[in-house]
Amino acid sequence: MRKITDDEIRFFDENGFVICRGVIQPDELENFRVESSRLIQEILAAGPAAARCNRGPEGVPYYLTYLHANPNDFSLRLLAHPFIGDLLTRMVGPDFIPCYESLVFKLPGRGSSVPWHRDGNSQQSGNERIFNIDLYPDRSTVENSCVWVVPGSHLWEFGRAAEMARRGRDHFDLPGAVPAETEPGDVLLHHVKVLHGSTVNHSEELRRVVYFDNRAVRWNRTYNWFPDDVLARRCLLYQYALHQRATRPYPSDDERFAYAPPEGMPTWSPGDSIDLHCAREVQPS
Repeated sequence: MRKITDDEIRFFDENGFVICRGVIQPDELENFRVESSRLIQEILAAGPAAARCNRGPEGVPYYLTYLHANPNDFSLRLLAHPFIGDLLTRMVGPDFIPCYESLVFKLPGRGSSVPWHRDGNSQQSGNERIFNIDLYPDRSTVENSCVWVVPGSHLWEFGRAAEMARRGRDHFDLPGAVPAETEPGDVLLHHVKVLHGSTVNHSEELRRVVYFDNRAVRWNRTYNWFPDDVLARRCLLYQYALHQRATRPYPSDDERFAYAPPEGMPTWSPGDSIDLHCAREVQPS
């Protein structure tokens, strides 16, 4: 399967984002589309998933939290994609833990905007490679409100980034901003500190993306983002996801990712219970 290249990692370090082309294969993309469409329809019909779905500035639903806890047949296997395990090992380290997941969608004709921002916990970190993995089942273009980024802004000090984000809320166009346009199956990595945002989707196209947030055990010990129990349960959840993909592979699968739980983290075995919600409570200050 496709692996992230050294040149792509270098581009990410310099710019705070990178687009990796052609990662997800057509058979997995089809299931991704079918299952995510079902969840979106469930939200719009005020079904169970609606309770976990946030609304944007225009009052439109767009952000389904804790994706794995909303019953579906794609998100755990997507998390277990070998491309993800390989890049996290190389870019974060072998003690990586997937810490959060969401489905963001832009409805046709009225898809929510996302104001310019840095991601959560960005102030409580240093120069580590803390990033989201953004997986696209659809084409994402300027026309259907793709995400825009300001290259290099992950290296800015907090005050400068905050001022530019404020400015972007008044006028979306920011100096140096570029559209991160993707094709189905592409993966975008964006640093939590890079400024990014998107406009309202006025097109007739649905745009979807799944986000996976990731941290390292050693980083959490430095910054105390989450209680140790959260990382332990998240580590078990990742092992469960790998088992799901290993026992229910896609026809295009040609390899698996082998994960060794970081030192001090628990090991999951088939038959053990699993917490699919696995809420990431923050550490008390």
